[in-house]
Amino acid sequence: MMKYIAYILLFTFLIIAACDNPMEVNRPGDKLTGYVTHVDSNLYLTGGFYSVSLFSADSSSPFSRIPLRTDSLRLTKRDNLYETSYDMDGVPAGRYYIAATWSSYPRVQNEVPLVLGTYGCDTILSCTSHKIVEFPNYQGQFRNIFSWTDPGKRFN
Repeated sequence: MMKYIAYILLFTFLIIAACDNPMEVNRPGDKLTGYVTHVDSNLYLTGGFYSVSLFSADSSSPFSRIPLRTDSLRLTKRDNLYETSYDMDGVPAGRYYIAATWSSYPRVQNEVPLVLGTYGCDTILSCTSHKIVEFPNYQGQFRNIFSWTDPGKRFN
């Protein structure tokens, strides 16, 4: 009888251990993922698009400079908010600030997008403690940002 109980416990332990979160083997360290949650719902759908941008953390006034990269967001409505996932592959080695942005369309060369929220400060305009994310980054954590939808509430 004890033998069967030991087998059942071992089998249960193996199932629980196998149900852990999946890990990407040999994660390349160049992937950035997270969610942008827009805290207001007044969407501006003409003249531009909502985006996520990477700014160099090694420059002075980083949000007044051209971002290293900007990717568009496809807004997804959840309840009364817009919560949208983002996923960037191929982020080069460096130190970055991540921001939810509004970019002009058609695209303007050397444009600095409007910053509507940042990782670490979200929508707090007076905040100066924006979080720096270093790459390569093997942690695989979500970098979530709360953001405005109204470009009039921009940081820069």
